[in-house]
Amino acid sequence: MSASRENVRTGPDGEPGLLRITGACVTFGGLRAVDDVSLEVGSGEIVGLVGPNGAGKSTLFGAIAGAVRLSGGSIEFAGRDVTGHGAQRMSTWGVARTFQKVRLFPTMTAEENVLVAARAHHRNAREAHEAVAAALDMAGFTLDPATPATALALADRKRVEIARAVASRPRLLLLDEMLNGLTRQETDALVAAVAKLPAAGITVMLVEHVLHVVRSLCDRLAVLHHGKLIATGDPADVLARDEVIEAWLGRAHAEGAR
Repeated sequence: MSASRENVRTGPDGEPGLLRITGACVTFGGLRAVDDVSLEVGSGEIVGLVGPNGAGKSTLFGAIAGAVRLSGGSIEFAGRDVTGHGAQRMSTWGVARTFQKVRLFPTMTAEENVLVAARAHHRNAREAHEAVAAALDMAGFTLDPATPATALALADRKRVEIARAVASRPRLLLLDEMLNGLTRQETDALVAAVAKLPAAGITVMLVEHVLHVVRSLCDRLAVLHHGKLIATGDPADVLARDEVIEAWLGRAHAEGAR
């Protein structure tokens, strides 16, 4: 594991974590999709953001990445108040994101898709190409980099999207349901790649529904329900709580687990 399951990581001088969300609210019309959420993520952690569909998980990711504007609260990243800054600025500061639906450029190869991100974050072409090779390797991509994106299976398209995010030199990587549609073998391979990212200096937050993955991969879980944060902590402890079982899996499952 990349960090203690019991404590948020801090730096050598005890400074705050890499990401601090305080009282975050996101409102769409009369709907409060994120409701007064406060959460801290330390450098080197893998933190799972879980909960039922419609809980506000992807909306919170969008707010962290600068794609969704907060209607209340604040976000600090690497000690800087980044509240209200857009996606381009957040990318420059070291936040990268993948999406539930893979978004590759269909007319490009796997390598070219990753190079798009690498060229925006590296000083010259040589460094960018080296970053592409390293990112594809970190994502577990083993095919010919010249393979057209349209010829890739779903698991390899997901690896390319993760590699593209990694090539942007993030300090924080947001993975939104990266395992959806994969077989157990493909899931295990991708999880193994993600587990190595903190060793490369990349903190990870992920939205995921696969229970065995969040149990084994994540250092901590944060559970959202109707936009509210209802639990945080060690995965085994959090997943055993009645309020989490009921919110995520339903009342009948919670009563049966007692």
